Amino acid sequence: MNKSIHLSIGFMFCIMFCLLASGNVLAQEKHVAAGTDLSLYLDPDGNVWTWGDTKLSWDINRRIPYIVMQNSRSVLGSTEQKSFVIKKDGSLWGWGDTSYGQMGIILETNDGFLNTPRKVMEQVKDVSGDGTIFALRLDGTLWVWGNASIQRGDKGKKDWTTPHKVMDNVEEVSSTGYHTVVRKKDGSLWAWGDNQCGALGTGDTEESVKPVRVDVKPLGNHKVVQIATRWGETYLLADDGTVWYSGEYNIRREGCLDPLHLVPTKLDTIDNVKAIALGQFHELYLKKDGSVWASGYGVAARAPFETVPTGLGKVMDGVVEIAGGQSHSIALKKDGTVWTWGENDLGQLGNGTNIGSATPVQVHFTKP
Repeated sequence: MNKSIHLSIGFMFCIMFCLLASGNVLAQEKHVAAGTDLSLYLDPDGNVWTWGDTKLSWDINRRIPYIVMQNSRSVLGSTEQKSFVIKKDGSLWGWGDTSYGQMGIILETNDGFLNTPRKVMEQVKDVSGDGTIFALRLDGTLWVWGNASIQRGDKGKKDWTTPHKVMDNVEEVSSTGYHTVVRKKDGSLWAWGDNQCGALGTGDTEESVKPVRVDVKPLGNHKVVQIATRWGETYLLADDGTVWYSGEYNIRREGCLDPLHLVPTKLDTIDNVKAIALGQFHELYLKKDGSVWASGYGVAARAPFETVPTGLGKVMDGVVEIAGGQSHSIALKKDGTVWTWGENDLGQLGNGTNIGSATPVQVHFTKP
């Protein structure tokens, strides 16, 4: 990277994250994101860089980052092979898998993949989902479209290509291919979808096609400040830095854990957490001191992929934001540099190779 560009990025990120700490920047803005085998980075100038299996028409598993969009303020990657970008004007753009209408259109060609960015919606604050997409608008309303499955929150039998309103006064949403969890502005949590192992946190294993209230009594007087979901599990971050979870990922096991985690249960292995990011096979925790910790399966969790998960361990320091893909991870440091680790068969680490790494490698960005 050109030295002047590097210094400029470091200075601008210092300003950006000082503002973030003071509450003057939307908390939902994401500057790094990871999908199945792809990675995204939003630089301080509003450029969106991508690499790996990006599903773009001019791209064949890029191992070096390149700019795909400009004038942007947030990025999201998905384990269902699609990407979303929120531009500075609040418009939502996406590309990748649209077999259920996730990009506002259903394609009969190219295996259902949209290979160029397309505008989907206006005035968006955040977005989450896999086959079903949820968009949180700036006015706090929650909208949904895509796959007519149980996590969509209705009894519809038809896939939607246009957004439908779900509820008001929403602060945060996190959705998987199986269930959805919402944090409202009054602090209450609501969930719907599959619940065979207790992922909804409602105290039972009954699935629901409409929002039901999550039991947060185990947290006492502490408030939830972040929710994170993946297939079969819900993670909650409380305002005291503790992490709570319900459900069971069920990987390489038959049935659910015994006893079941039907309501949020405290993780005793981690505290002082600032943010959570979940990969398909691993967990990432950003602590308040800037250190990143990982656990789970595979090189993204610092070990070979085995049937027994790796215990929690420290990865690196000086980090301000994290993202987890299927089997790789991304960290944005406070000096503006971006680091990746995990599997790299399709170039998702962005270091010019296809060789995976259990330790972080720095990603370099060269403007054309």
